[in-house]
Amino acid sequence: MKRTTKRLLVDLSLTGQTEAGSAVYAWEICHRLMRQAMPMQVLPLTSPFRVLGRTGIRRKLNGLLRDLLWRPVLAGLEARPDDCFLFTNTFVPRKFWRRKFGVVILDLGAWHDRALLSWRGRLGTRTLPAVLAHAAHIFAISEYTAQDVARAFAIPRHRITLAPCGLSEAFLDPPAPLATINTVPLPPRYLLHVGSLEPKKNIPFLLQVHAQLRRQDAPPTPQGDARPPCKLVLTGGESWHDAPLRQAIAEHPYAEDIQILGRVAPEDLPALYRQASALVFPSLLEGFGLPVIEALSQGTPALVQANSSLTQFGAFGATVLDDFEPGAWVRGIQEILASKTRISEKHKQAVRETFSWDRTAAIIRRTMLDIM
Repeated sequence: MKRTTKRLLVDLSLTGQTEAGSAVYAWEICHRLMRQAMPMQVLPLTSPFRVLGRTGIRRKLNGLLRDLLWRPVLAGLEARPDDCFLFTNTFVPRKFWRRKFGVVILDLGAWHDRALLSWRGRLGTRTLPAVLAHAAHIFAISEYTAQDVARAFAIPRHRITLAPCGLSEAFLDPPAPLATINTVPLPPRYLLHVGSLEPKKNIPFLLQVHAQLRRQDAPPTPQGDARPPCKLVLTGGESWHDAPLRQAIAEHPYAEDIQILGRVAPEDLPALYRQASALVFPSLLEGFGLPVIEALSQGTPALVQANSSLTQFGAFGATVLDDFEPGAWVRGIQEILASKTRISEKHKQAVRETFSWDRTAAIIRRTMLDIM
């Protein structure tokens, strides 16, 4: 009898919904699993109902078709009875609960605080306990997330495997300098925030820090010598709750010194990080914190808050601040600007050796083969 090749179907539906780190994770892992596949076959599971880049009625209609038609009916329609599945988010339709599947947990932020998600996202979190109970295995992207899942749902720690974020190949070689991104000229000095413009990123706090920093900028000398102001550069495409933030930026006392680049092409990110004076990342909660390792890999200092998974980066040279106090952040930034601080080669190398998409894909591949 001819033996059937084992197949793993990887959910890539997030890539049609967002360009945030969760979608990057899904794409990177699927891409590398497909390269490492033997002795199994890896197939992407994608949704035709994209909301990314859609607006108005078309966006709403695609969202409804995704939730009411694709997830419960069409997803996995081509699957064989012995196929296994990997979901890189917790929206696992009921039809898969009796199949063998692994699930990647990015963070439990929305479980602990429903305000961190849209109303549709909040509805999705209701099935999380059942999804975890039915999963053949659970992956977590950091030890913080693993411990949080084990504690919140009374799951034995041995059922959870670490599968952290990694660095793409673009971050391993020195990038060519860039003068503009998305036709926006890059300033000579800038603080950088990389991430979606959503509530948990705590960008309103960053606006407070930037205003205080600008007020404390050294005045010009009598000879007119003054360094150009350190601007604030934000990336991030569309977000479910970014209208109030964009309004706050428009009304900021130093609005002319704040630039929003929108989505930045992956090949431009290394130079954007490298040319920044510092990455400022005051997130309220992170399951991992991908922009932090990307910045550190380019030698760029990173300031993060002492919470969730972000504390792990102190060991790699990041500045970990204990309080959401604008003055403390301003002092940390001023010290970096005055000394032109860069991350040591030792820490850069440690980041590059520790965080690897290929290594994470290999961990997931071995685990999934064991349960297939």
